Amino acid sequence: MTTLCVTGCDARYFLTTLAFLEGLGDRFPRASVRVCDFGLTDGQREYLRAAGVLLDRPAILPPGAHPYLCKGHLSEYCSGEAWDTLLWLDSDMLLGALDLAVVEAAADGLRKAGKALAATGTIDRFTIAQTMAELRANGHHVAPAEDLLRERAVDQSQPYISSGLMLWVSRGPLAYWATVCRSAPPQALLEQNVLNALVMRNPAMVEVLDARLWQVYDAPLAEIRMPDPQAPHHLTLDGRPVMTVHASSRKGHHLDANLDMNFGEHALKGYLRLFVNPVLQQRQLRNLVDAVTRDRAALAAIGVLEPR
Repeated sequence: MTTLCVTGCDARYFLTTLAFLEGLGDRFPRASVRVCDFGLTDGQREYLRAAGVLLDRPAILPPGAHPYLCKGHLSEYCSGEAWDTLLWLDSDMLLGALDLAVVEAAADGLRKAGKALAATGTIDRFTIAQTMAELRANGHHVAPAEDLLRERAVDQSQPYISSGLMLWVSRGPLAYWATVCRSAPPQALLEQNVLNALVMRNPAMVEVLDARLWQVYDAPLAEIRMPDPQAPHHLTLDGRPVMTVHASSRKGHHLDANLDMNFGEHALKGYLRLFVNPVLQQRQLRNLVDAVTRDRAALAAIGVLEPR
């Protein structure tokens, strides 16, 4: 079995992605890790290429494509890769219990059940209809998504799934996702809405995972604990180990931080998508510091570390 663990970032999310990659640690072999170029600088791109993890931007994407549209083209990014199992994780995550063995066991379960994809529902267990209503109430443009859902006769009482964590074991539906994303009008959460319209038309092809176990985000982030500081991957919610946590919230549980950190004769400045929960924040910052310290010379050469 060949398993890929894939994320993606643009130039703004580069530091967030460095921390994420460091956090993979011994959970996934580096040879299985890939980063999609969603709009990196030349220096960032070459740094990731030298690390052996870069997936180049597909030519089919228009210049300046939004990261949501880029993510929807995951099949194009990975077209030259050999894989049986493809795990997508957003780069503003930290791993808990998730590792290669967990992923491969879950993928085996999907194949035996004849499913193509596993993804989490929302943290509030919202249906598609509830999610559309909430987005609309908050002023987001979702009319194209609602049109697509109606055109495809999707039962909107089905769970709305997240594209933040996806486990794919079939190439066909993944490629079709890209095709439909390309023709979808601009909208809030474009690639995620399209994913729901495509796969929830046939919900038997999807394993809907519990977000409180597999991808904790929003308000429950405040409840995450690390019982043993010597075991940083042992994160718990309600006393149960969780697979990942995601710095995504509507309720103030993540920060859009502008860093200015001292690294001797250099400074690290830039954006970091940061957890508010102190346990998670400290681990995320430690991951970033470890990554920068180890590759200080290379990061200085591309201007990520600036002279003081």
